[in-house]
Amino acid sequence: MSNLTRQQFSELLSQRVLFLDGAYGTELFKRGYIKNREPIELLNITNPDAVLSLQTDYVNAGVDFLLTNTFSANRHKLMKLGYDQYFGEINRAAVKIAKEAAKTSDKPVYVLGDISSVGEMIEPLGELKSKYVYNIFEEQVEALVEAGVDGIIIETMSDIKEAKLAYLAAREVAPNLPILVSMTFEENSVAVTGTSLELYVALFNDLDVDAIGINCTLTPDKMVPLVRKLAGLSKKPIFAEPNAGKPVLSSDGRLTYKTTPEEFTVYVEDYVELGANIVGGCCGTGPEHIKYMVQHIGLKKPKTRKINQLDVITSRVHMFNVEPFLIVGERINASAKKKLHNEIREFNFEHVLKLAKSQEQEGAHAIDLNFGIESVLLEEHFSKVIVELDRIVSIPISFDIQHNEFLESALIEYPGRPLINSSKALPEELDKKVKLLKKYGGLLVVLAMGKEIPKTAEERYELGRRAIEYLEIQGIDRSRIFVDPLVLPIGANQDYSVTLDTIRMLSNDGIRTILGLSNFSFGMPNRDELNASFLALAMHSGLSAAILNTSEELTMRILRGMKRILGKEASKFGEEIKSSELVSLLLRGNINEAEKYVLSFLDTLTPLEIIQTVLAKSMEEIGNLYADNKIYLPHLILAAETSKPIFSKLLSMVAEKDSAILGRILLATVEGDIHDIGKKIVGTVLESAGFQVIDIGKDVPAEVILQKVKELNPDIVGLSAMMTTTVSQVGQVVKTLRENGVSTPIIAGGASMNEELAQRFGSYYAKDAQEAVKLCKRILNIDK
Repeated sequence: MSNLTRQQFSELLSQRVLFLDGAYGTELFKRGYIKNREPIELLNITNPDAVLSLQTDYVNAGVDFLLTNTFSANRHKLMKLGYDQYFGEINRAAVKIAKEAAKTSDKPVYVLGDISSVGEMIEPLGELKSKYVYNIFEEQVEALVEAGVDGIIIETMSDIKEAKLAYLAAREVAPNLPILVSMTFEENSVAVTGTSLELYVALFNDLDVDAIGINCTLTPDKMVPLVRKLAGLSKKPIFAEPNAGKPVLSSDGRLTYKTTPEEFTVYVEDYVELGANIVGGCCGTGPEHIKYMVQHIGLKKPKTRKINQLDVITSRVHMFNVEPFLIVGERINASAKKKLHNEIREFNFEHVLKLAKSQEQEGAHAIDLNFGIESVLLEEHFSKVIVELDRIVSIPISFDIQHNEFLESALIEYPGRPLINSSKALPEELDKKVKLLKKYGGLLVVLAMGKEIPKTAEERYELGRRAIEYLEIQGIDRSRIFVDPLVLPIGANQDYSVTLDTIRMLSNDGIRTILGLSNFSFGMPNRDELNASFLALAMHSGLSAAILNTSEELTMRILRGMKRILGKEASKFGEEIKSSELVSLLLRGNINEAEKYVLSFLDTLTPLEIIQTVLAKSMEEIGNLYADNKIYLPHLILAAETSKPIFSKLLSMVAEKDSAILGRILLATVEGDIHDIGKKIVGTVLESAGFQVIDIGKDVPAEVILQKVKELNPDIVGLSAMMTTTVSQVGQVVKTLRENGVSTPIIAGGASMNEELAQRFGSYYAKDAQEAVKLCKRILNIDK
């Protein structure tokens, strides 16, 4: 059978609801095929009959799609476990087995190449480089496509940047195959890295994926509200794969899941009623769940969904509606700032980051990034600054980058839906930007000019209108386009009414407009007065957005007043964070001011008292903000990094160093598990709360943990087990420590852990980082 085309995939989706298979790891573990630390993907070559048997069971259950047994078969994960020499063989064998199983069906069953996370965080949340991660995904997709898969499914992603890199690699390798992408979210619709379901869908609506989904983490009932939200936002077909509850340890030592096929199907039927096009199962689901689901859903056609427009620009953790008025900060512009340009050339982004943070605080919805003379810069300048901005700034970015190679370097690093500023209204220029918009997503500013700036409003309007029509033919909706009617300096005796008339004409056609406001006052005294006055006129004429100087108080006051007069008050996403001065400085990454503030207490407090009553209390407040979803992982990491040198400085002044820390915590990911994200979050929060954290790594055998505990004498041991196939290692570590006379308290956590399992293993359980802090304090009798 020839490969499934994207057109065929789309036609299948229109005919009826389609079915994915269930879990592999938990099911193979339940069947007794998982040994020690070997990845389940190794079974593709060591015991192919075991994989074939499971996949044949899924085929008999009635699936339309079989996933290859390659979830963790990327080279990075295999290398960490010591099996990367089998990379090609594992992936090729997986496709061969799945195809063999698919042939046993009396209906077409298609094989999807399954890929997932590399298991470690990418810059700025971690240390992996984007290019490296892209290459890892590209290599695996190539192996799967060469072996003959019908499509690619990217699933269980918790970092939108990693999901985007995996998609980009897959689409580059397989332009004609269907690609399905899925992220995993907590019950609050936010991924552990801070990306909400809305942010995820806003970006992937723009990208060339064939279906957008959610999977893992949640039980079928808890996933219903997320499916409802996904159904109301996604322009693409949607799919969902819930877990079958949390694992339970049976009396004979086997891990089982509580959710029955009947209960699983009740909620999956809700997904179908909400508009899901494809349904399947994740951890804990087996052929019995899938069979019952298929029998009860049958040949139902997908429901028609009412889709709400996500008219936003986004970053990793924030989004702003482009309606009713978008404010873009202009001050990162090195065109006429020699000092700033020289700093950028030397990869010194300190001033850039300060400008970005200050504009965010002044009320900008996005930050315009203009590095001035680009001919003396490298691609690395643009990729590095995006990583740094992602680390320290929450709001979206407007890319004022003229060279397309440099623009692409920035876009590949950017974990959101940006504004691209800009393109002339010339077909050859628009074509280049269309290519980038389709590949990376986002919105575009089109200048109302060809090779020259037209003198009349009619000419500018006509150029803008034609550009919109041209872009719409290319598949770019007008909701993704702003036209810049161009304002020229009043000091050069230019007629500003031409700009206002152009705005009015474009607005009457429902075309959004944006202005570079400061061009109007260029070379003039009292620029803020001129800018504010012209902004009021432009807004009255229908202006939709402005690139302006947010530090001009008069301009910002007039802007707020005009928004009220015109009824353009924006609806807010999230609430404003009210915090103490130190908390605010730490969250902004302002190390100099934060250190100055902390050290000012030396007149009245000892260094130890400052650590305990000032710095630790502020970090505890930051931890609570994180637990309450008022800040997210990037903010937490930034605050922790900012506080560390201040803590070290104060600690150097304390005679008894141990008295300054709350306790010593040893962290490890258990043997066979190379996932690091959850453990790093816990470590960061513990350090922020005043504990010393010793992280001895991932895939750590019980004997090594025992050795390190004896050597380092921690107050508490923290164990992470993300995978069902490795969760029993927690019990092994507890047993090893206790049999060797070590009574150190043990706390376990991770996606596959729960209170019941922890009690059976003889450990404490912490469901998240904040609970881990509270538990450590309780165990060590530390007063709040």
